[in-house]
Amino acid sequence: MTLYNKLKRLIGRALFRYKMLKEGDSIILALSGGEDSLVLAYFLNDWRKKMRIDCRLLGVHLDMGFPKDEEEYKKKVKWLEEFCKLLEIDFYFDKTDCGIQAMEVYKKNITAPCFVCSWHRRKHLFKLVQKEGANKLAFGHHLDDAIVTFFMNMFYHGELSTILPVQEMFKGKLYIIRPLILVEKNLISRFVKKNNWKIFKNPCPFTEKTKRKFLEKFLETQVYPLDSKIKRNIATAIFNPKIEYLPKKVW
Repeated sequence: MTLYNKLKRLIGRALFRYKMLKEGDSIILALSGGEDSLVLAYFLNDWRKKMRIDCRLLGVHLDMGFPKDEEEYKKKVKWLEEFCKLLEIDFYFDKTDCGIQAMEVYKKNITAPCFVCSWHRRKHLFKLVQKEGANKLAFGHHLDDAIVTFFMNMFYHGELSTILPVQEMFKGKLYIIRPLILVEKNLISRFVKKNNWKIFKNPCPFTEKTKRKFLEKFLETQVYPLDSKIKRNIATAIFNPKIEYLPKKVW
C-alpha cells in the first residue's frame, strides 16, 4: 500500500467512525503551517471530494506574535495561501498577540506560557468560528499527540484522559474534530517530505523546554525502543479502555 493510500485510509476511518463530516458543514482548519496542518488540509479536501458533499473549508493561519524573520515568514504565508488555493480551500490570515502575552507571563513567572498562548489562540479561533458561522473546528492532532496527552494528564493532572476525535463545545453549537487521530506522526512527516512542502519553523522560544516535549523524547528514546509493539499497544489501550477494571475514586 502506498503512503498516500495508507494515510487516506486511516483518515477516512476516523472521518466515518466518528462521523466528522456531513453535508453543509462549515469547517475552520487551524493551519499553523507545520506538517500536521498541511496533511490535514490536503486529505480533508481529498475526502470532501470523494464523499461528494458540499461543505466549506476555511484555512486559518494566525501570526502568534513571536519574534521571527518577518520577510521569510511573509514568503511562507504566501506559499500557504497558494497551497490552500490549489486545494480550493478559502484562506484567512490574522495577527495576534498570543505569543507576546505568553512571554510576558514567563518573564513575570505567573503561570506556564504554553497555557496562556494556547488559551488565547483558542479564544481567537472561537471568535472567528462565530464570525464565520462555522460549526466545526479542525485541528491536526495525531495519534502521537493522543498518546503524549494521555501521559501528560496522568503524570501532571492525576487523571486518565486524552484528546478526543470529536469534542462537543458550547452545547453543540461547535464541534472540534481531529481527522488525523489514528495517524502516526512518522507517516505525516514522510508524506510532507515526499511532496517537498514548505514547513513553517515554530518561532515559539519555549517549544523545546515544555513537559510535552520532554515526554515526547522520553517515549521515543526510552519506552518505544523496548519493544516494537509498545506504541501500538498504548494506542489500543487508549481507544479500548476497560472502565469496569478501574477502581472508583476514594480520595
